[in-house]
Amino acid sequence: MYRRVIIALDVDSLEDAERFIFPEALVYKVGWRLFANEGFRVFDFMDKRGKKIFLDLKLGDIPSTVEAALRKIFSFKPYMTTIHAISGMETIRRAKNLRDELSKDTIILGVTLLTSLSDSEVREMGFTGGIEDGVKRLAHILEKSGADGIVCSPKELLLLEESKLLKVVPGIRLTAPKDDQKRVATPYEAFQSGADFIVVGREILTAADPRRRFFEILQDAGFLDFAG
Repeated sequence: MYRRVIIALDVDSLEDAERFIFPEALVYKVGWRLFANEGFRVFDFMDKRGKKIFLDLKLGDIPSTVEAALRKIFSFKPYMTTIHAISGMETIRRAKNLRDELSKDTIILGVTLLTSLSDSEVREMGFTGGIEDGVKRLAHILEKSGADGIVCSPKELLLLEESKLLKVVPGIRLTAPKDDQKRVATPYEAFQSGADFIVVGREILTAADPRRRFFEILQDAGFLDFAG
C-alpha cells in the first residue's frame, strides 16, 4: 500500500537523497535534476537500498529518438518511466513494444499538462477548451497507443474517472501551496478522486522532519493511524 505514495527526489546529489530514504517508502521519483548530476548511478544506489525508481525524464521527441533512449533506460528495469503524450501515438506504441521486449514490468506513463500550467497558458498552447480539453485529448492518445497510465493533476482526476489508465498524481500538498504548482490537492482528496499513486516532493523535502511528514501524508491518505 505504501508504494502508492511516491517520494520525488528533487535534489542535486545522491548524498542529498540519502536523507529521504525511509524504510517504509518503496518508490522514489528521479527527475532531470538528480539524473543530470548522477546519471544511471541512481539505479545502483536505489537497488542497494531495496527501492524502486520512477524515472521521470518526460521524453518527448520523434519515435526513433525516444526508442533509442528507452533502450538504455529499459536495461535498468525502472518501475515507471514517462513520455510526453504530445509526442504522439507512434512514439508511444513503439515505446510499449520495446518495453514488452526488454522490461515487461516497467509501467509506461504519459505526461499530459504540467501542474505548473494555468488554464490561460494551456489555451495559448492551442487547446482552445483549456486544461480540460487538453487533458482529454492527450488521454485519448495514451489510451489508443497502449500506455499503461497517465500523469495528471488532482483537478483532472474526475475528467478521467472512466479511463482505465493508471492515474499518477503530482501536485500534492497538506497545506495551501506557496510555489509554482497551480493545480493541487491533499493526499486524501487525490485518492478519493481516483488517484492510483500520488507523488510528493516539496512537502517532504522541505520538512523539518521529513520522515514524520511522510507518515503524516500516509495518515492523511487514510493508509496509517499516526499519533506520534
